[in-house]
Amino acid sequence: MSSTSDPSAGLRIRPAKPRDATRIAALGIQVWLHTYATSGVSGVVADYVLQEFSEGRLVEKIADPLRLVLIAEDADHLLGYAVLHFAAPQADLRTELETLYVQAHSLGQGIGHALLAEARSAAARGNGSSAIWLTVNARNARAIAFYQRQGFSEIGETDFMLGGTPHRNLLMVVRPD
Repeated sequence: MSSTSDPSAGLRIRPAKPRDATRIAALGIQVWLHTYATSGVSGVVADYVLQEFSEGRLVEKIADPLRLVLIAEDADHLLGYAVLHFAAPQADLRTELETLYVQAHSLGQGIGHALLAEARSAAARGNGSSAIWLTVNARNARAIAFYQRQGFSEIGETDFMLGGTPHRNLLMVVRPD
């Protein structure tokens, strides 16, 4: 981070380019494993992260006109990223926040807040409303608390399936102020 007293002073948020895909993949794997592989890395987990966070998969997301991948970086260091999907209807909302990941070393520095603010602005530009929805693992108390502080409320539940095993997720939404 920047050497000034403001930890986010050097932070830049911008749309990802295909050349960013390897950094996004590495950060995605790091965050996902740190957050969810708390019992170790099983074969199912390894298969999932290597497929979901592959360079090719991320290049596809970056190129998808219905998605926006935002990155947060300081100089050439990737600190976090977000993925929006503009055509993912849920109730009366169209924009899903598919991913919001911040490197563990950078938590609490305003990076998630900055990414979310830019994501909401992009949703307003792309779909005419800053309202977005997301799912979050029901056991991820830190993420749930973060989203609640950002104005999200829980409206239901869904399951994330991994290797045939359901993992309870909360469905959360935020609407314009």
